[in-house]
Amino acid sequence: MVQGSGDTAEQPTGVTSPNDGQIYGAVRNWLLSTLPACVQVVQGQQNRVAPPLAPFITMTLVERTRLATNSWSYTPTTREVREPVRVGVQLGVFGSGAGGYAQTIATLWRDPQAGAFFAGLPFPLAPLDVEAPTQSGFRDAEHQYEENWTVTLHMQVTFSLSIAQDFATTLSVIALSADVSDPPEE
Repeated sequence: MVQGSGDTAEQPTGVTSPNDGQIYGAVRNWLLSTLPACVQVVQGQQNRVAPPLAPFITMTLVERTRLATNSWSYTPTTREVREPVRVGVQLGVFGSGAGGYAQTIATLWRDPQAGAFFAGLPFPLAPLDVEAPTQSGFRDAEHQYEENWTVTLHMQVTFSLSIAQDFATTLSVIALSADVSDPPEE
């Protein structure tokens, strides 16, 4: 390991929005509004966290694919860059009735209700498509079979990056006299 210089780490030059937590939160809120109250929704891939009692759903970000070239605009102090991205969130649906919950999610993701739900967010997120639900075998720590289905939701998220920018707001001009003939000699 190389010893550092002791200087503080450089701060990022921009702030990206939305962050992963905001995406997880938006999808979780939609799932909670769509499914029965007994279904818990948690973020996947967390260490040292016991799974909740079934039925429950885990969410894991699995894809980020650029959809188009960036667009940008300027404010007096920043350059605002926007990138449309296809984001995939894989849902693991566990417990009794998991197949039905996975089918409900797949059916309602492309419904106008889902689009209207996400329209109120402070960042652009819109449902695109959904992969067909698939069943996978799952055995718990006691080697008992538990119903488990997987469904991947695809959405368009427009990420914004605000980059600090220096601009010339005033310009000083100094006129200098030059000895030239008009028109110039050739």
